[in-house]
This record gives sequence, structure tokens and C-alpha cells, in this order.
Amino acid sequence: MKLALGLFVAAVSLVGPCPPALAEPAAALEGAPLERIDIGGGAHAFVAVPVGARDKRIVVVGVHGAGDRPDWACTEWQAVTAGWAFVVCPVGVAHPTEPGTYVWGSAEAIASSADKAVRAVRAKYGAWISDGPLVYGGWSQGATLAAQVIASRPGTYDRAALVEVGHTSIDANQVAASLVAGGVRRAVVSCSSWKCRAFAKDFEGAARRRDLPIRVNDVGIRGHWFDEPVYRTLGPTFVWMVEDERRFAGLGAAVDARYSTD
Repeated sequence: MKLALGLFVAAVSLVGPCPPALAEPAAALEGAPLERIDIGGGAHAFVAVPVGARDKRIVVVGVHGAGDRPDWACTEWQAVTAGWAFVVCPVGVAHPTEPGTYVWGSAEAIASSADKAVRAVRAKYGAWISDGPLVYGGWSQGATLAAQVIASRPGTYDRAALVEVGHTSIDANQVAASLVAGGVRRAVVSCSSWKCRAFAKDFEGAARRRDLPIRVNDVGIRGHWFDEPVYRTLGPTFVWMVEDERRFAGLGAAVDARYSTD
């Protein structure tokens, strides 16, 4: 009897304890891919939601340009990130001569509206949003005012992607200095026009002097657009901008799956 019991104990020791039951996967995030969200005081914003997500995702603040729309901005940055990130899009004021579109009165207007929009989105989707700084994504006027916005909120944004910047004259040295002062660690400029290319050339030198890593995404001379060729080329460049931090893990695979030409 003792011999049999000893053999049984030895056998159990060799096999080891039973592994714990595997945890059930988190329920996939549900909802509409684009939502209008109340941010208080009668104001609203838009958010592109990473429907199907089972883990925490980062927030891109997508800032529209002049004569542009926040819902368009959300779908554009949603396309760039292959639907992987939350994209929060604040709303400017009605454009005076182009009905149905919006414009920004100041950098502070962007910063304040973005603050409120991000708070509202965190209140609703906080369990799905990763900790850490935000990514600033600006198009045209939203890109032109980006450095001022970021410098006014130190530590809030640590990456900046600027699409078709430079159509309003701005100083590349000041832009680089303001981005660094605000805490930006990597930046991207995407161009499809001569004016943007001219700014990007100056900005590369200014960023290098301040040890700010940047890349320029050149879509060719196509005009002042934010469309499919921009999404397709900017997506991988956007991945470079964030690939040094674990909280962005998964974005690269999503972009590859969406835009791979293999």
C-alpha cells in the first residue's frame, strides 16, 4: 500500500500541478465607429472608436483645418491609424463664408476644446484608453497651430503628426522649439504641396538642432489634400513615430494589414 501511494505521489510530482484555467478574453469594444459626443456647455466633439478592441488603445487628437469638418478629421486619422486608435476631434467655430464647415480662432481654442473632448471620451471609454500622453494630429490650420497648442499644454502630447503644414507662414525654428518645450519626443510632417515641402525642409534642420527626431512623408506634388494616398503612405510613417513605446504595440500590425502591398 505504501509502495503504491509512493508511486502515485511520484507520478503527480512529475506531471506537476494542473495549470490554471485560461482567463476569458475581454469582451470586444462595441459601438458605432464614429460618434458625436457632448462635452458640456452645449458644445460637442466627435470620436472615432476602435470597434472590436480587446485591449487599451491610445488617443489621437485629430484637429481639422479651416473650411474643414471635425467628422472628416476623425475619419481621416482613423484611416491613417487603420482604425486601431481612439481619435478625438474637437470642433472649431462656423466658417464665415463656407457653410457647414469650421475654422479655428486661436491655438487656445483648439487646446481648450481638445481638453474637454478628451475628458468626455475618457469618461465614457476610460477602461479602453491607455494611460500616458496623447498624440496630436493636425491638418492644414490644425497643423499650423499645433506647436502653440502643444507648448500651452506641457506633457499632454508627446507625438505630433502635421499634415500639409506651411500654407500660412510660420517659423520652423519656433515650431521645433515649441514642440520640444511641450514634450514632443518624435514628429512627422506629411506633404503633398510645394509650400509644405518648403516648410518641411526648414523644419528638418530646426528639429535636428534640437535633437527632435522627425520624418517627412512626401506624397508627391498632388495639392492640398488629405486623402487615400496620404493615408496609405502616412500610416507606416505614423508607426515609426510611436514604435519606441509599448503602449502603441499593435498599431504597426493593424497598419500593415490595412496598407500592405505584398
